[in-house]
Amino acid sequence: MQTSLRGIANKAAQDKSYRFRNLIGLLTTGYLLWCWQFVNKKAAAGVDRESASEYAQNLESNVATLVASVKGGWYRAKLVLRKYIPKLNGKLRPLGIPAVADKLLQLAVAKILEAIYEQDFLLYSYGYRPGTGAHKAIKDLSAILRTGRYACVVEADIKGFFDHIDHDKLLNMLMKRID
Repeated sequence: MQTSLRGIANKAAQDKSYRFRNLIGLLTTGYLLWCWQFVNKKAAAGVDRESASEYAQNLESNVATLVASVKGGWYRAKLVLRKYIPKLNGKLRPLGIPAVADKLLQLAVAKILEAIYEQDFLLYSYGYRPGTGAHKAIKDLSAILRTGRYACVVEADIKGFFDHIDHDKLLNMLMKRID
């Protein structure tokens, strides 16, 4: 983890009411170049048809331009390429594929938000968190079920959650920790 992210994580853990300021200052060329290592280079190209390997050919220049556009206030994400992939039940699942530059910026911002909010999550919260996921949840749940030390088990599937999330509530949640 980058030193700046570790500092944010430590501050977030120590003071649950602290509101972080000027996080855009973290979005530097150096930081985005560090984040580049986490971008899936084999992922499909977005609407601009530029692959990760093509973007990497002029990586420093591309990243510097991206940073300048974000800090200059003229950054606009490209349209998301919509593809449909088949599900086991025969239906199709929509998949949105952002452009490489947008993926990089999303990843960089996600790492900053992760440093802040990871401190607030419970240990048994598995969704969309680093080092966790469905397989770890199943493994941990299986271990708990074998011990017999549980009162109840609840299974839930929130259909279309991200399509129907209340953006006002989400923004209010973000504003509690970010100024």
